Amino acid sequence: MNEIEELFLEGARLLTLKNFDKALEFFNQVLSLKPQHIKALEARAVIYLQKGEIELAEKDLKLALNLEPENARLYYRLGQVYYRKKDLDQALELFTRAIELDPTYTASYMARSQVLRDKGLEEAADLELDKAVSLYRELAKAKKIVDF
Repeated sequence: MNEIEELFLEGARLLTLKNFDKALEFFNQVLSLKPQHIKALEARAVIYLQKGEIELAEKDLKLALNLEPENARLYYRLGQVYYRKKDLDQALELFTRAIELDPTYTASYMARSQVLRDKGLEEAADLELDKAVSLYRELAKAKKIVDF
């Protein structure tokens, strides 16, 4: 394993422990060595979101999306940024794009449900939540079959 990946993995470990400041140091090191490291950009954006540094999160996610425009997870994360900025229309568009790229991305359905609920569209929100639950069940069943 190379130095960049070791730094990234340590940052990821610290992030799972919610040690955001220390994890941020590792992701910054990764990005100083490889500025286009998509996963480090995304992880750093997650930390910025946790710390309420919305503009920094948005900047990292937009950079990552320029590098990898077909990454559903990045659209989902950017949707979270716009949701936090209270731009519900843009958040809805981004969550929808994430679903278009990955129709099995249950978190995007759940996020889209929340946006619709916030917009006062209760029935549409319930439908999205039902899709998320149904999809989650199907994925769990498929995993059982594969893992038997």
